[in-house]
Amino acid sequence: MHRAALGDFLRSRRERLDPGALGLPRGNRRTPGLRRVEVAELAHISEIHYTNIEQARGAQPSPDVLAAIARALRLDAGETQHVFELAAQVPPRPATPSTELSERTRRLVDGLDPVPVLVLSARLDVIGQNKAAGALLDVAPGQNLARRHFLPADGDDVWGSPDLAALSRFAAARLRGALARYPDDPVTASLVASLLAGSPRFAAIWREEPVGFLRDTVPDATEVRIRQTTVTCEVSDIPGRDQYLVFLHG
Repeated sequence: MHRAALGDFLRSRRERLDPGALGLPRGNRRTPGLRRVEVAELAHISEIHYTNIEQARGAQPSPDVLAAIARALRLDAGETQHVFELAAQVPPRPATPSTELSERTRRLVDGLDPVPVLVLSARLDVIGQNKAAGALLDVAPGQNLARRHFLPADGDDVWGSPDLAALSRFAAARLRGALARYPDDPVTASLVASLLAGSPRFAAIWREEPVGFLRDTVPDATEVRIRQTTVTCEVSDIPGRDQYLVFLHG
């Protein structure tokens, strides 16, 4: 545990907060930001406990205490991860897959036009796409590609492929991973249940328990036929966000 570094980091984030923005009186403050007692009250812990953490004293803070402090200090996901690493604790799992598209990813996707690019959540929801991808696939934001793949509407033959089994196993593996990482997410559980009930193909693959990125058995690049167009499909993960970039290029 890096006690001094943890205390310094928490202090820096406490001092950057605007009391007025949090509904606290600005008053006459000798130092910028919040007082330690205010952070403790927002985190629902004692002032002594918070002070000991910031001053590198006392016992190792628990994950629940660290999570409460992170919320009180309005830390983002990266800052929260850093706090847990400094405290030698495992950060809490998010309850649901992230469906927020970072501005950096959005600029990347838009900048790659006219190459069609999609951004998918951990459970394969479309959370971003550029104009080329929208024109090629005709997908709406929030549409789930696994559902469209295994339970297509009548006449929807958008996903055709000489290697359809590879795509199917990839999708099933990604959903199995998402279900393991987000066991309390009702949307992921409902999606898997509906695919098991409605798609014998998905159910057969699911029983094989595919996991991982499947790069040991499936090429990174797979040819797929989208209507009358054959493209190469490549999938890359977005580190730290549990999301995927899908490139569809000729």
